[in-house]
Amino acid sequence: MILSTTVVTIMAGLTVLFGAVSRFEATRPYFKSLGMSNLVSEPVSRRMLVGTISSIFGGLVSAVWIWVIQRQEVIGQTSLCAASSGCASALSEHTFNIIPFTNLQYGLFFILWFSILLFLALSVYLEPGWSSNETFLTMGRIGAIIGSLIALVMLVVHLARVEDAPALCPLCLILVAANFVTLYQFHLLYNSYSDGTWNSKN
Repeated sequence: MILSTTVVTIMAGLTVLFGAVSRFEATRPYFKSLGMSNLVSEPVSRRMLVGTISSIFGGLVSAVWIWVIQRQEVIGQTSLCAASSGCASALSEHTFNIIPFTNLQYGLFFILWFSILLFLALSVYLEPGWSSNETFLTMGRIGAIIGSLIALVMLVVHLARVEDAPALCPLCLILVAANFVTLYQFHLLYNSYSDGTWNSKN
């Protein structure tokens, strides 16, 4: 089962990385090799939207796995990461793995949060000429800011407050990265829509 966590970590990390670099011209050939040859000649905003969806997906996968580990730790030792690993240390204490002033676990919160962001990004991707796109991009940017702040709180707690601090959980680091990459992409997309370069191919 620990092997499955390693596979999920690598897969999530690669999708977030792809999301981070999707806007650069050098990535055009990769879209073709991934079966998205139609995006090679599309405006940059379309590639960036695919990158945004990719980073959200990476974060969502990480969040699901973190939540499963958290649920296992509630009922006993998890089989998804080694007992002495940073993953187990960071996620084993229920008190430090809930959002402050709530009883909502980080994993479950980010599953819900990334699902909302995915809906916003997919809506804009499927209807690039829709009149409500600016509103959706604004909501996405605000949502990504909130998610990034909560991810930072989670990271600080893992580094400073859990019993075996500092505890570094690779999945949690990917989750934090996914939030910031998503914020970066939504910000660029909003600016592109606002300044009239939405349909630019350069």
